[in-house]
Amino acid sequence: MKKLLKGICVLSLFVLFSATANAAGMIKDYHAYRIKNQNIRTVVPIVDDILSKEVEVKKLARNAYYATYGEEHYYMKFYSALHDTDVYIVTDGKYDKNNNGVTDFFKSQNYQYETLEDKDAYKEYKFDFIDYARSGALDGLFTLPDGLKPLKKGMNKINDKLSKGNEKTSAIPYSEDNNQIDLTCIDSQDFYNKDADVTVTIKEYRLKNKENKYVHAFEYVVKNNSNSDIKVEKVYSERLAALKDITTSTFVDLDRLDVADTLAVPLAIPTCGLSFGFTVANNLRLAKVIKESTRFSHSLPENYDLKANSAMRILCLKFKEDPQPLQFTIQKQGKTYQFAY
Repeated sequence: MKKLLKGICVLSLFVLFSATANAAGMIKDYHAYRIKNQNIRTVVPIVDDILSKEVEVKKLARNAYYATYGEEHYYMKFYSALHDTDVYIVTDGKYDKNNNGVTDFFKSQNYQYETLEDKDAYKEYKFDFIDYARSGALDGLFTLPDGLKPLKKGMNKINDKLSKGNEKTSAIPYSEDNNQIDLTCIDSQDFYNKDADVTVTIKEYRLKNKENKYVHAFEYVVKNNSNSDIKVEKVYSERLAALKDITTSTFVDLDRLDVADTLAVPLAIPTCGLSFGFTVANNLRLAKVIKESTRFSHSLPENYDLKANSAMRILCLKFKEDPQPLQFTIQKQGKTYQFAY
């Protein structure tokens, strides 16, 4: 059986690459590095300053860059890896992973770096690139279209109609969760509001299941540093991911899409029979997604009494491409304080 699947896969790839061998901008390399002991907030400003002088380089959203040198195209994006920084690169040109402009930059800044070995991170960064390239923002760098885009749009429309007036899809009421978070923390920040005497610690986590393609989990710890009780009157955000958003996205993201993205096979072409041989039943997979995401999908707290010198915890999901801050309205000794992080 394994030999048969392997044979079908090789045949499909042969047909694909025979048809696209002469396509402009055929990707030749995906590569990633980890800069050790350098937080992204110190690295990116230096990169911005250097690349702002390069007319071939275009700054994209969220710490990403795109450059065209003659007929060669380069995509590069920086990611937070807690106290380190990851760099992901895609090119259709010749690329020596050990000696190139990026490694020269590392050396010029005396950065200690290594080839990225984190498979979960590497998989996430590759999906981000493919999703971004399909948006048309990387003109000239070859990537294949999303064959299920119409299905995804249709499912989202159906989901929106079903959600209207349906109490079962309403937000889960807020309840404080003090259990350990068994996820990879990729970023952490501390903020202090002097007027309210409140400290806010924000941690960002990579989820384990496929909803991680679209969202990250966030933990907010709000500490009342004063000797007076305060009331967290309202916590609000312009845009958070709800559980229905996650289940809809995951339902249409069939297992065969992952095989197609990994092998760079068009989605219209059968993916080597792997979607039949190794697919996990949708209901089982959705159960895993729901179990993981539900914890971070509760509604935000309102009128929460926060005792003196105590803390509260808020968990939520944010869309990776547009993470919006939480806005706080706090009452303390008859005064109202507002801030957002």
